[in-house]
Amino acid sequence: MMAGPLSLKWSRPIVTSGETMIIAARRRAITLFEVVIASALFLLLMLAVYRLFFAEVRNIKTALEHIGVNESARRFFANMGNDIRNANWVEFPTQTNRQTVSVLMPVNDGKLCVLRRQVFDFSIKPPDTRFIREEIIEYFLKKAEDGTSDLYRKVKSDFQNASNKQYEKKICDGIREISMFTTNRKPVNITSFSALVPFKSLLSYEPYELDGTGPYLVHVVASFVRKGDSRDAAERVAHKVRTCFCVRGKLNGVHP
Repeated sequence: MMAGPLSLKWSRPIVTSGETMIIAARRRAITLFEVVIASALFLLLMLAVYRLFFAEVRNIKTALEHIGVNESARRFFANMGNDIRNANWVEFPTQTNRQTVSVLMPVNDGKLCVLRRQVFDFSIKPPDTRFIREEIIEYFLKKAEDGTSDLYRKVKSDFQNASNKQYEKKICDGIREISMFTTNRKPVNITSFSALVPFKSLLSYEPYELDGTGPYLVHVVASFVRKGDSRDAAERVAHKVRTCFCVRGKLNGVHP
């Protein structure tokens, strides 16, 4: 009896469970090149986050320094302006000619301004001369460790019942330099007669209200810098202000 044709069948290899786990582990593994690429991308991302974070920190620090400059300028002009407007006379700085204002040296240490303010003491009746009391207000600068100056206000009073007849307090800081001055009026000019205007005045005064001169107008030029900046004070000027204050009061006396 002849045998029929042989039929060949392909069968899968028999794989145990241990070999299956090894093959699956090999398929989930990553290469060294993939590790290097992932590390490089992570470093770039962290560098960007680092730069953004510290850039924002620097911006916040700069903004706070500018806020400090504006606050110092506000306190300076609020206190100085109020004292000058309520003063009766400016003891210091002394009056100077308009022509010499451009050569005046700014101040960054020492006495800046001295004001006299008269106050009525209603516990005493005139004609007693003690009815008028005086306060001497002095502004002066002290050098700070960072090269800037701090502004102080000192008050001396002759009130008998005053708790503090002399006291001082710090007004602001971060000042690079300040220039304060008062000017004289323009001297009287002798004018000549004119044929067209026979009644022209011989004396010609310069109008005080128009040119801003005279002993009752205090000019101030102040430069403020940002505290915390490592540069030189001359290179970090953040705010420069030029203004003037009018002395409203006049010296009073008790009529006998």
